[in-house]
Amino acid sequence: MEYWIWLTLLKGIGTLISKRLLNEFGTPENIYNAGYEQLTKVPGIGSVTANMLLSNKSLEAAKTILDNCYKNGIRIITRDAPIYENISGSYLEIPILLYYKGEIKNKTGIAIVGSRRCSSYGKRVVVEAAEYLAKNDIAVISGMAKGIDGYAHTACINAGGYTIAFLGNGLDICYPKEHSLLMNSIIENGAVISEYPPGVKAKPEHFPKRNFLISSCSEKILVVEASKNSGALITAAMAKEQGKKVIAVPSDIYSITGEGTNQLISKGAEIYLSPKQLIIQELIPDSISINKDDENKIAAIGLKDNRHFSELELTILSYLSNDDKTIDQISELMNKKPFELIECLSMLEIENIIKILPDGRILRGQN
Repeated sequence: MEYWIWLTLLKGIGTLISKRLLNEFGTPENIYNAGYEQLTKVPGIGSVTANMLLSNKSLEAAKTILDNCYKNGIRIITRDAPIYENISGSYLEIPILLYYKGEIKNKTGIAIVGSRRCSSYGKRVVVEAAEYLAKNDIAVISGMAKGIDGYAHTACINAGGYTIAFLGNGLDICYPKEHSLLMNSIIENGAVISEYPPGVKAKPEHFPKRNFLISSCSEKILVVEASKNSGALITAAMAKEQGKKVIAVPSDIYSITGEGTNQLISKGAEIYLSPKQLIIQELIPDSISINKDDENKIAAIGLKDNRHFSELELTILSYLSNDDKTIDQISELMNKKPFELIECLSMLEIENIIKILPDGRILRGQN
């Protein structure tokens, strides 16, 4: 995992170049170990980029981030994880690595965004919409900002639904500070996700990227209230470029918080009249075939999941066959450091094969 983080920390190596390198070499570790001639054979990788890669071999910063993730209960998902496509779709701009807390479920949802200073009308609309989505088992996706975002997450949780918040800062930081309780509730009832590692504070330049993630992960975007300079309009514009349906709530023509949404409608956005407009058909993931060589091991452990299990996964699950254990206990049994197991444990939890409890104990799931 440290090689994935190393690749994201390199200055001048953006998402597109990273993905080009991964397409060529397969893994970040292979990129790390590649020589000058191998690197410069990759289209778009010139001598400057190759020399930069070769001169930045320290993994210390990456290991520090991994340690901070472990201490703060932050997990990591990379582009080679099955669930990654559910977040990224086919968008090349999605980062190769994302940090998260909570549980990422294998389904898409509806984004609800809008003004930080919303009216009572806007609050009523967003609460009704979020409750409707929750009751229909559709995820509510937003950015955990004050106003519309906060009401969307809260209403969804109160209705027993699943919600995702994309943030523009590291997940060891709550922004805004007033939403610490809300952030904890989202983690318990969904997930908070960020492309930024622990310790990174919220900055204005982070939010367009955050908004892109909101749009990319959503089937439709509902803009409840937005001023003419609102960040919600950036999310709507990104959604339109991605071919997503943008739905806007009509507002009082004299309301500042409604200027943006009314402009969206005038430019072709669908007028929001009823929560029924938000219904979507859930995506069904393709099944993954079983590796025949592992059938005996899988049967011995009692697994029923229809996919290939790595040696690391099978070893971890064998230790959990009889009773629960903590990550520290498993790492000691396997003679590995805890951060070396985080990615594997995260994927097993995402697929409901294990369950990680708040006190750190790990249980076998239903599969």
